[in-house]
Amino acid sequence: MDKGDRKLHASKVHKEKEKESFLNRRKELFRRLPKIDRLMGMELTKELTEQYGHRAVLEAARKVEEQLRGAIRQQILAEEKPAVFLDTSGLSDQKDGLPVKLSDRKALSETTLDYTEYVLQEMKRLLACRSQRQMQRVINATGVILHTNLGRAPLGDRLVSELVPLMTGYTNLEMNLENGKRGSRYDHFAENLCKLTGAEAAIAVNNNAAAVLLMLTALASGGETVVSRGELVEIGGKFRIPDVCSQSGTMLVEVGTTNRTYLEDYENAVTENTAAFLKVHTSNYQITGFTHEAELAELAETAHNRGIPLLVDLGSGSLVDIAFYGIEPEKTVQELLKKGADIVSFSGDKLLGGPQAGILAGRKDLIEKISRHPLMRALRIDKFTAAALDKTVSIYLDEGQLEKEIPVYDMMSRSAEKLKRNALWLMGELLFEDSAYELAVTSTRNPVGGGTTPGKTLPGAALQIRSLNGKGLSAQEISDCLRKMDTPVIGHIVDDWVYLEMRTIRTDEELEVLRKELKYDLYKKNPQ
Repeated sequence: MDKGDRKLHASKVHKEKEKESFLNRRKELFRRLPKIDRLMGMELTKELTEQYGHRAVLEAARKVEEQLRGAIRQQILAEEKPAVFLDTSGLSDQKDGLPVKLSDRKALSETTLDYTEYVLQEMKRLLACRSQRQMQRVINATGVILHTNLGRAPLGDRLVSELVPLMTGYTNLEMNLENGKRGSRYDHFAENLCKLTGAEAAIAVNNNAAAVLLMLTALASGGETVVSRGELVEIGGKFRIPDVCSQSGTMLVEVGTTNRTYLEDYENAVTENTAAFLKVHTSNYQITGFTHEAELAELAETAHNRGIPLLVDLGSGSLVDIAFYGIEPEKTVQELLKKGADIVSFSGDKLLGGPQAGILAGRKDLIEKISRHPLMRALRIDKFTAAALDKTVSIYLDEGQLEKEIPVYDMMSRSAEKLKRNALWLMGELLFEDSAYELAVTSTRNPVGGGTTPGKTLPGAALQIRSLNGKGLSAQEISDCLRKMDTPVIGHIVDDWVYLEMRTIRTDEELEVLRKELKYDLYKKNPQ
């Protein structure tokens, strides 16, 4: 064998040894992975199974091991180094994945690393992350009473307790118990709602956007609907009045200007194709200064003289004068109907304080026409909403019960002094000599929220938390920590301070839960 052949042979032998070494390294790493059946029999896994169920835990174990196998394959192929080690530091900033790094810090021959504990902890983390994506109770410390992201109006405890037997058994949802014949799911709340508002009839669909769409489709499709330019609103999710008109089959006719619309603007827009006048309550913004809008009573008279219905999208749906709570008055449903509106649409889960729904109240002939439209079936409410509306509306028959039974009005009625006392108590519970955090109590302003009372707020109080001289977590890290507590807490950040608003911490029990969680999760103190 000449010199060239010897070189070629030596190179071939070296590559074969490298390949063998590579395969051995991979086998060694895979060998260290725990068997699934062994994992499922461990004490921590049994605890997780009790909490999340066998199937979820088994899936988590398989997912973690598969991701770990993938990470091992990728790193070995990428590095091709004889010294391979699994570094499990920095197990965060991953949604479902495993932030695994392989490096050459130790040779395999020197390593006795067991991946069992790592896999168990990643299973626990993964299951906790998935659990957080499920709907769960949170503490609203934002100060926004009708917070859309947090479900808007919470229902009262007594109301919920009355709903439980209705939801866990059969009901007379669509049965008339007097004659044994089929009834209407809307009858359960319609009579009391009509009594409260002066409407001739009332129905409900699944939200106010659906109510407006249904109203326009049933009453104005194929015709023209006249709307002020100052009322072409957009609410959350890019729900826009012009788009709703387009979808309903009616042609939008814009009148007036953004800031000033007069009665004659509506009068001049009427043609033989005019099907409706539509008034839209600008519930999530204000136009102030040089402004004018047509009075509703005059607009109703003009519409009725021409045989045109006046439709009003009120949105927020107040049945009481909220000026009593220190907020500038909102138009009420009964006020609009009394002034001549033919149909008023409004939400169930805003100032009404009930479940999500879009309520239509007004003239009986128009409500019946709407009820017969095919869309009504597609948008109808279920038994939970029908029952919750029934219970909510019944509370209004005795206004003295509002603050006691409807949480929205309980929270609106709280004085700034009471809120400050709660904040000072919580601060006193969290003052420690070795604390890494600075605490303060400050006066704030709380919006009602939910697309209601724009620009109008209530005086509030909040506990402020921030890192003391850089010793504690940053404001964003504190906020993240609060969200990941056993009972998630949602506050807000202003100028590097985390604010925990007292107005929307609903009960003393919630305040106590917040105290314990802050002590244990943020301060690492004994929560007792």
